[in-house]
Amino acid sequence: MRITNRDRIQPFTGDDGAIVRELARLARHTLAEIRHPPGTASREHYHTQAEEVYYVVEGQGEIRIDGGTQAIGPGDVIEIVAGQRHKLWQRGEGDLVLFVTCVPAYDVQEVVFTE
Repeated sequence: MRITNRDRIQPFTGDDGAIVRELARLARHTLAEIRHPPGTASREHYHTQAEEVYYVVEGQGEIRIDGGTQAIGPGDVIEIVAGQRHKLWQRGEGDLVLFVTCVPAYDVQEVVFTE
């Protein structure tokens, strides 16, 4: 068993401006908090193996999955299967904050960036 407090995990800033805290990393599963400050967006990509679930904690945004775009906000749960192209935008005044799970565990080598 391992218990870690979120505030003790050092965040890092991705190349898209998102602030990422990897909360848990197991052999087959990861959990991260991803914070998109105003004006930021992820790069469109897809995973060749991983499935992801996004849970919106706070803020407003938009997500595009395989060409369909939808507004998202607190309480929304987004399921993304392997092979689906997706991109996320922060909208509104505050940060867009999500918890993101990835199964199997996140591995940048299986991510294909399309922009």
